Amino acid sequence: MIRVLVIEDDPAIAEIIEYYLTQCGGYAVTAVPDGTAALNAVASPSEPFDIILLDVMLPDLNGVELCSRLRRNIYCPILFISCIDDEEVIVSALRMGGDDYLVKPFTCALLQARIEANLRRVQMERRSAAPASLHFAEFTLDPSDHTLEKNGCCYSLSPIEYQLLCFFLAHPGQYFSLQKLYEQIWNRPSLGDTRTVMVHIHNLRKKLEEDPASPKVLVSARGRGYCFRATPL
Repeated sequence: MIRVLVIEDDPAIAEIIEYYLTQCGGYAVTAVPDGTAALNAVASPSEPFDIILLDVMLPDLNGVELCSRLRRNIYCPILFISCIDDEEVIVSALRMGGDDYLVKPFTCALLQARIEANLRRVQMERRSAAPASLHFAEFTLDPSDHTLEKNGCCYSLSPIEYQLLCFFLAHPGQYFSLQKLYEQIWNRPSLGDTRTVMVHIHNLRKKLEEDPASPKVLVSARGRGYCFRATPL
């Protein structure tokens, strides 16, 4: 059973989502109307949630800020669902730890497809045996809890950040365009949406690099794309 937490203050929308996913079978949905209830729900659940659907406009907390707070303790995918189709808000939501962003109105079928795509990435990762900690001159990656240690500081990686880093680790020294990275990580054509990849690379660089403005580990070259150049120990 896939456990879904829906954080949505519009009861009609929450009810539609809950009804649809329940009718699809295989989903157990918990719906809460605000950020406070969401934090309580994830603090001591009987079982951890597999995915979170998060609205931006909530009565007590901004959804983007709530996402940042949730990311301190959870790893599961966070899919934003919002009527706000504004680039600045979308970028901020992704930078704060969101994995995906879906603009209302959307069909229930599209929502389910996005849920399945985000869960599929995590499930594929779990089916692979987690290697021991990976040590580089610049950082150490612990796959068991998806954390990265650099200069004595520990950083939690979101699912997308972790999957991006693992992809680069598997292809050191190779350049990949934003379109190719989108297709590899999201498993669907980019259709020109490279902004999402750029935001997650920005997030990853803040945790990998000594100076994110002058990257040495996750470098880029005009016309070639992005390349991973850490030094293994």
